[in-house]
Amino acid sequence: MSRIGAFVRPIIVAPVVAMAIGGAFAGGRWYERRAALAHDEWADARLLSTAIDSVRANALDSLPGDELIRRAVSGMLRELQDPYAALLRPDGFERYTGSLQGQGRGLGLVLRREPDGYRVVRVVPGSPALAAGIRAGDRVLAADGIPVTTEGSDAARRRDSTRLSSSRVVLTMWRAPHGDTAQVTMQRTPWHMPAIAEQGLVADSVGYVRLSTISAHAADELEGAVAAQLTRGARSLVLDLRGNAGGLFEEGVRVAGLFLPKGAVVASLAGRGGAEAQPHRVRHSRWTDLPITVLVDGRTASAAEVIAAALHDHGRALLVGTPTYGKGLVQRVVRLSPELSLRLTTARWLTPRGIALERHSGEGTTARGGLVPDVLLDEAVRRDPHGVPEGWSARAARRVTEAADRVAMHALREGWAVRPTILLEARLRDSLAVLVPPAVRGEQARVEWMHVATRMATVRVLEVVHDMEALLRYGAREDAALRAGVDVVAPGTELSPSAPSSLTGSKPRR
Repeated sequence: MSRIGAFVRPIIVAPVVAMAIGGAFAGGRWYERRAALAHDEWADARLLSTAIDSVRANALDSLPGDELIRRAVSGMLRELQDPYAALLRPDGFERYTGSLQGQGRGLGLVLRREPDGYRVVRVVPGSPALAAGIRAGDRVLAADGIPVTTEGSDAARRRDSTRLSSSRVVLTMWRAPHGDTAQVTMQRTPWHMPAIAEQGLVADSVGYVRLSTISAHAADELEGAVAAQLTRGARSLVLDLRGNAGGLFEEGVRVAGLFLPKGAVVASLAGRGGAEAQPHRVRHSRWTDLPITVLVDGRTASAAEVIAAALHDHGRALLVGTPTYGKGLVQRVVRLSPELSLRLTTARWLTPRGIALERHSGEGTTARGGLVPDVLLDEAVRRDPHGVPEGWSARAARRVTEAADRVAMHALREGWAVRPTILLEARLRDSLAVLVPPAVRGEQARVEWMHVATRMATVRVLEVVHDMEALLRYGAREDAALRAGVDVVAPGTELSPSAPSSLTGSKPRR
């Protein structure tokens, strides 16, 4: 037995030794390959570092090292051909992330430039301006004791803008309607910018909500707004996404989910390397049979398009307006250092039907890649109710604005009733009839002047008394897309019994 054992041991040991030698050889080759790859990676890094050092040391007009690195990274981002990639400094990072979180910036004043200063058109809820008691109709005369100007050089206007956006500012205000002058001190403090810009009953049974951004908690805010209008008697909804540039993808999924059945696919994300797209489904559903119209235009983009596409693909809503922007991409922000961050496109989202939205070329109705509405309009923009028709001279615009303001302030001081709006409008029209300038000749020109002046005066009164729903209904007759949207969910609904709209050239096409 010992002789057999002596014979067997070499037979067993030899293969083991061979395997060990082979394993060591293979391991050595693997290590060499890893070392070579690491060497290549470090070689690339050294190449970039050497190039930067060479420029800094030898270039005739060089730059500081940190600036060279920043520009090198910026050049790399440009080469990616990603229009949304960017290198963000701290202020840019704060603005970008703050907007996604719904953090308000500035004083919360929406101003309109007029010949006699900046008029307050809107005070944003929750803002420092609201806390300071400023309201629509007031005018900003001076900032920190320096008169603001609406005319003159671009440099002067930039100085005014800087004063109005400083962290602490003392504004000299003309207060509507009595014309008192007061100084108001405001300090910029953190505040929440609501995602809901407007809401109300645009008709007795039609609710209206304008979602202006898809920031954090936008779904919760929208749910509250829709519930409020349904409680007041709305049986259908117009969801306005015009001008909504998007925001958080996940929040867009939540918003769409309010109107879709639980488990429905809202959108799918396709990442790098051709990996299978990952579906994002409805988790919280609320109104699965509420009739909805969605208003869109060329500035409806990104997460707002996620909402519109999901509701449309699942047959929950018709789209009304003009083709959307076509931004079917998702961005992510990566912190490089306390001073710099990268914003990169990291995924592409697909509609429930598996379609990728990408803007290839064109603008407006000629754009390619966005969503095409079911009811296509020539124009879907929200009109400025304070605006004058195109072609009016600056002098004519100033005179009609002054006349409208004068009559509106008189109505407010005298305490005219604002409801029903048709009677307020009639009284304002009668007062304006004696203020038509002599230069306005001809019956048609006079009718147009009266229509513009009456509209501007009515809007100004409603803004000052903060009757936002009356303002919403009144402005609806100048809004072709809103009128078409209401007609889709509630055919034959009369939005306003007052004077006919001056809109032309905006006929729906199905």
